[in-house]
Amino acid sequence: MVGDFPLEVRIENTNLCNAVCTICPREQLTRPKGTMDYEFFCSIVDQLVEGGTRELHLQGYGEPFLDRDILRKISYAKKRGISFTFMVTNGSLLTEELSRELMESGLDKLKISFYGLNRTEYEAIHRGLSFEEVKKNVERLLEVKKRLRRKRPIISVKYIGSIGGFLRFFLQWGFKTRVSYARLHNYGYGRRFNRPRTDKKDRKCPIVTESIMQVLWDGTVVPCCYDFNGRVVLGDLKKESVRDVWNGEAYQRFREIHRKREYEKIPMCFNCDKLR
Repeated sequence: MVGDFPLEVRIENTNLCNAVCTICPREQLTRPKGTMDYEFFCSIVDQLVEGGTRELHLQGYGEPFLDRDILRKISYAKKRGISFTFMVTNGSLLTEELSRELMESGLDKLKISFYGLNRTEYEAIHRGLSFEEVKKNVERLLEVKKRLRRKRPIISVKYIGSIGGFLRFFLQWGFKTRVSYARLHNYGYGRRFNRPRTDKKDRKCPIVTESIMQVLWDGTVVPCCYDFNGRVVLGDLKKESVRDVWNGEAYQRFREIHRKREYEKIPMCFNCDKLR
């Protein structure tokens, strides 16, 4: 049962990105682009600490390291008492200096999206990025962590594709760091890789049942990161507190629809391939 305050909050620090990946529907992004102000971020974190939030994700529909304040934001969250901080990156901006600073920030876990076994495959997906440059960045990050003898952040490299491809990917990276795997998904209403199980009545959404709040860079609260255009607005943290939004009428109505499995009332959820 969901409590009166979110246990996990995912803050989109920016929706700016330096890549145009084919699996990500950025060409459909219509909401304004920007980066969350540092003071505004801190005000949200203060509320999360007071309310008992345990886990904070600092990324969304963009590349988090395009935010010049991202390391300050991580450090602030950790100093204020957030137990676990997590971030996903494409790894393209991980210079040696940034890698060292990242080790000092307090980040608990970093996942690097690296969808490709070679230059041809990688650059066909991560358009605008260089396979060799990113590979070098990741390897250097691992070297910096080892040289500084840091246990954190935990670093994993993520692959999306076929199982056969993942086995080869594991042989490339599995002896260097942790690796993870995921199937292609539709990104809500952005892609059509999979057929949604609209014929199944008792589908459930883990985002709803696991006490997770998603915040966009401008403070808008939406159901999850798959709502990349902010179609389903549940609140605005520039006008309301985290607690008020979480317990507000819009969120209560949203949860009730999910509880009753009346997903047709929310087309984004009804057609989501993550709803199983």
